[in-house]
Amino acid sequence: MDTPISINASIDDEEDIMPLLLDDSSAESGDSSISTISNNKDLGGILGEKTISQWASFIFIVNQIYGPGVLSISIGFQQSGWVLTMVSLTLFLIVSCLASTLLCEAVSLIPGNRQFDKHIEYSGAVRYYFGKRYYFIFQILNNLCLQAYNIASIVICAQSLDQFFIFIFGKTFALQMHPSFRFVECLDADELYSTGVVCISLGYLIICAMSIPTSIMNLNDNVKIVQTISFIFLFVLIGEFIVQYFMNGLVVDRVPAFGKSYYQLVSIFVFSWAFPMFIVSWCNEKTNEVSVNRAVWYSGLFSWFGYLVIGLLGAMAYQSLGSDNILNLMGQLSSPAVTRVASFLFSLGVIMPGIPICLITTRYNLTHICGKQASYFWGVIAPWLVAFVFCQKEVFADLLNWSSLILNSLVNFIIPFVLYLKATDPNQSPSNAYDPRQPSTVQPYPKRLEKHSRLLTWIILISVIVVSLIQIIYDIIETTQGKNPLN
Repeated sequence: MDTPISINASIDDEEDIMPLLLDDSSAESGDSSISTISNNKDLGGILGEKTISQWASFIFIVNQIYGPGVLSISIGFQQSGWVLTMVSLTLFLIVSCLASTLLCEAVSLIPGNRQFDKHIEYSGAVRYYFGKRYYFIFQILNNLCLQAYNIASIVICAQSLDQFFIFIFGKTFALQMHPSFRFVECLDADELYSTGVVCISLGYLIICAMSIPTSIMNLNDNVKIVQTISFIFLFVLIGEFIVQYFMNGLVVDRVPAFGKSYYQLVSIFVFSWAFPMFIVSWCNEKTNEVSVNRAVWYSGLFSWFGYLVIGLLGAMAYQSLGSDNILNLMGQLSSPAVTRVASFLFSLGVIMPGIPICLITTRYNLTHICGKQASYFWGVIAPWLVAFVFCQKEVFADLLNWSSLILNSLVNFIIPFVLYLKATDPNQSPSNAYDPRQPSTVQPYPKRLEKHSRLLTWIILISVIVVSLIQIIYDIIETTQGKNPLN
């Protein structure tokens, strides 16, 4: 085997990062010589410290689950019926929590990283187990996935903020890029986001200005301040929404047992439960006393119940959900003023704080490949230069659907299982050997099932692949027949 790179190597300046971490001595099919940064000072404090507590971990994971996907749950109940929607919801609760814990277990099995002291990110684990070639492929997939998720949050927040300006001032403004280049004054936010119109709205610019400063923070600092405030907003605003649902009047017949359309049945929940891609960054900055299993499963079960209540009540409260974003309905003129304000605040207080998490995670994964300054640009600034293109309603719906089915499925629900299977492969080379006699750091499966862990992982992995392929084929057929996901 080629001479390994020392994991304690010191980095004196930014130019040394790239050659140290991507040395040509790496093996092609597996990189047991992966270098990690054991001292955060080597990167000028660009990575966070291990200070996230158990309660803060619960807050962080719940906030990531209640991302932009939560706004599409009600339409899923109406279109697909409560039976299959609840089955899909429960399936992805189990799969996402297992994917998260198995991914953390695989990362902890890298030598010297039992307590996540080496700050090895998701992409670093891929490189360790599969080598440099697959590492670069994964970097592309992972960053596309993060940005697709991030763009969805940006679009929802920008639309909601523009509606808020119209509610308060009677109008909003935008720089229209297409079909003509001009400044526009708009009295209806829907005009800015209709098909064929590409613009940078006032709401978009303000969301950008508010998100970039919190994206420069490290994850542990963001959790301590931004995510805690967001969690309070989440509780208060969901309470107001539930009251409004009851005031609208709940009609049980609006939610059939089986619906007429299963378009997006899987993609909605793939998008909603897409938190495994953030979990390794959290693991690296949680305290050693925090239990990965408790944090992930308690947060998941709590969110499952919330999704069920919000989804069912929202579907019963509105006759026809013609938009993937229920906030658009709640922000309309026909809604009470307090509900309209709450819908605007939900975007700013709950959805928007998820934007910096995407950008921080992107920055962390890029730090070891392109250095400090470049990771800040590509991870924090560059996404804003393209996100406005996806603000059109149908483009947004397609982004939500296809990025979920392809990118999110791969990054969040397939690759974590593959990494675990690789990490626990008894045929690994001696330097990567997995010793089942060693106590598990995470223990993703109950002790009585540990001896069947690989078989169970294979069964779940194959099931996820089959379900995703069925949904992709179904959606392709629906799309070729001219079906619109918004109708």
